[in-house]
Amino acid sequence: MRIFRPIIISALSLSILVGTLASTHADGLPALAKPVARGPQSDESVYFVMTDRFANGDTSNDQAGLTGDRYSTGFDPTDIGWWHGGDFTGLTAHLDYIKAMGFTAIWITPPVKQQYVQGSSGAYHGYWGVDFTTVDPHLGTEAEFKNFVDHAHTLGLKVILDVVANHTADVIKYKVGKAFPYIPEELATIKKPAWLNDINNYHNLGDSTFSGDSVLNGDFYGLDDLFTEKPAVVQGWTQVWSDWITKFGIDGLRIDTFKHVDPAFWKAVLPKVLAVAAKAGKVDFPIFGEASDVDVATLATYVSEHQTPSVLDFAFQQNVAMFANGGDSSSLLALFNDDDAYTTSTTSAYGLATFLGNHDMGRTGMILSQYGSDAEILEKSKLANALLFLLRGGPILYYGDEIGMAGSGGDKSARQDMFATQVPEWQSETRIGGSPIGTASGFDTPNPLRDEITQLQSVIAGNPALRSGTQQSRYAKKSTYVATRFAGNQEYIIAFNSGDVSEQSIFTVGTPSAEWSVIAGAGVQKTTGTSVTLTLAPRSYVVFKAGKKFVPQSKLSITLKPPAVDYLMQRWVGLSATVLGNDYTEVTFAARKVGGAWKVIGTSDRRTVAAAQTKGGLYRVFLHPADYKIGTKIEVVAIAKNAAGIRVASKILKYEVR
Repeated sequence: MRIFRPIIISALSLSILVGTLASTHADGLPALAKPVARGPQSDESVYFVMTDRFANGDTSNDQAGLTGDRYSTGFDPTDIGWWHGGDFTGLTAHLDYIKAMGFTAIWITPPVKQQYVQGSSGAYHGYWGVDFTTVDPHLGTEAEFKNFVDHAHTLGLKVILDVVANHTADVIKYKVGKAFPYIPEELATIKKPAWLNDINNYHNLGDSTFSGDSVLNGDFYGLDDLFTEKPAVVQGWTQVWSDWITKFGIDGLRIDTFKHVDPAFWKAVLPKVLAVAAKAGKVDFPIFGEASDVDVATLATYVSEHQTPSVLDFAFQQNVAMFANGGDSSSLLALFNDDDAYTTSTTSAYGLATFLGNHDMGRTGMILSQYGSDAEILEKSKLANALLFLLRGGPILYYGDEIGMAGSGGDKSARQDMFATQVPEWQSETRIGGSPIGTASGFDTPNPLRDEITQLQSVIAGNPALRSGTQQSRYAKKSTYVATRFAGNQEYIIAFNSGDVSEQSIFTVGTPSAEWSVIAGAGVQKTTGTSVTLTLAPRSYVVFKAGKKFVPQSKLSITLKPPAVDYLMQRWVGLSATVLGNDYTEVTFAARKVGGAWKVIGTSDRRTVAAAQTKGGLYRVFLHPADYKIGTKIEVVAIAKNAAGIRVASKILKYEVR
C-alpha cells in the first residue's frame, strides 16, 4: 500500500522539450524489446525451516558435546527459548516430506556456530553467530550438513542459506556506558574468520535507536554491528559466502537485517558472490534480503537501485493477510499497480519473495484464527494459501503452517516443534484444521491445509503460467479480487472472495469466446465474448483455464506518454505507454543520452488498473533522475511486442533532467 507524502517540487524533476522524433523500423528500435526480467526467485516455491525445531534425527548432539544445565549447553526442550534438538540428520530424513508437497527449495536458518547462550535464551535460531566458517555442533557436523545439501539436490530441491552481514553475537562490551568498547580476554579469539575479532571492524556505537544513522551503525538489540564500509569486512564476507557455495554447494541466500547495512556493501559483495555461484554452475541463484518495511516506495529501492536481486515482500504479506482475513480487495489492486516500482532491466516484482508469516512477526494462522468458527477459520487459511501460491512472486511457506500451527504471538511463540514437542503450552495450542498436537509428531498428523498446498502446487507444476506467467489485474471490488495469468498463449483466471457472502464479478479477459474449465477451487462463470460473469462463495477461490489458445485480437499500436514525476514513488520519473486493445503485450522502455547508445530501463507486461492513486491502462517503468547529472538531455522510447512476436516502436520523446 502507498504511504502518502506531501507533494514537494523537486529540483530533479524532468522538463519536457518541445517536439518528438518519429521512429521507423530502419532505426533498429524494435530490436530493443526484451522480455520481463523475472529473476531466480520467480519460479521457486520455498519451504522455510528453523532447523532446531524441525526434526531431531540424532539425540547425541542435543547438548553439543557439553555437560551441565541449559546455561552451559543451551539445551532445554521444555522451554520455548532454548535449543530443542532439531538437526541436519532429522532434516535430511524429512526432505521427502517437503518434496511431496511440491516445493522446489528449502530455506534454513543460519547453520553457523553460535554463542550458545545470551542472557536468558539459547541461540537455537542461528542469528548469534561467532564462527561463520563451520556449522553449529547442536545441529550436527559439516559432513552431515553436506549430506543434507547433496540429498536435497538428488530430490531437485535447492538449499537457500540464511546469512547475516550486519552483526555477530554480542561479544563486545563497554566499560563506561557506551564508551570504551572492549572484548573480554576469554572471548578475544572466539570469532572466525580472524578478522571478526578485530574490534576496529565494528562501529562500536552502542544499541541502535532505529532512526537516522543508527539504523545502519547501531548494534541490533545489542549484537555487535560490523563496520561494513571497511574493505576488510567487504572482502571478508565475500570470501565467507563464496566458501559456503564452493565447499557445501548451497544454492541461494536469504539475507537477515538487510536494510541495516550500507547499500555500497551489497553493491560490492553480491555481484562477486553471484559470479562465484555461476562459476560453480549455479546460474539460477536466488538472493533475497530482509527489509522489514510495508511501503512499496521504500521497499522497492533495495531492488531498483541494484542492492539486491530480490527482497522479502512485506507489503505483499500485509495486504494479502488483511484481505484473507476479510479485508477489502482495493488494497490488493493498489499493491499490484505499484509493482512497476521494482522493474529494471534485470528485476521485477515477479522475483520478489512472498510470504504470509514468519519466525519474527508470527504465523498468519494467528491472525486468521482470531475470530470465526473452526470451519470459517479453515476456509480463510485455505484462501490465504491460494493467494500465496497463485499470485505473483516466489512463495515461501513457514514450516508448520501446513499442519495448522497458529501460535500465540511472534518471535519465540511462533517457533514450534514439528517433532513431538515437550513444551506444555505447545501441546495444547489450537491447530487450524485439526486438534491440539499433544505429544504426537506433526509429520504424522493429517491436515486439510497440507492436502490443499500439495494439490495447489501440483496444479501449478502442470500449468507453469500460474507461477511464471503475466499477472494482469482484472477486477477489484468489495471482497473480490480477480486476475488473469498468461504464458505460452495460454490464459487462466484466478479469483478470490474474502467476504462472508457470495459475490458476483464481471470482468474482461483476453481470450474471446473460450470455454473455461475449473482446475482448482470452485466457482461458477458465464462467458460472452471476452466478458466473464463469475460467482464465488464466501472465503473461497477458483482457478479457470481457457479451453483454447490466445491469439492477439488488435493491430499493435503504442503511444508513449510524456514523462511525469511521481511524488508518491520517491519522486522517480514515471515512463508510461498505452497499447491499443486488450491483448497481452510486453512493453520495453529504453533511454539514452542524446547521441549515445540506447539502454533498456525495464519491461512491463501488464497494464495498471484505475484506482484511487493510479491511472488505468498504463504500461509503466520508472526512471531514476539520480542516475543522471542535472541538465543531461535524454531521449526515451517504448517498444511493444505482442504474443505473436510483432514489434512496434513509439515515437521518441526528448527531455532534460532539471
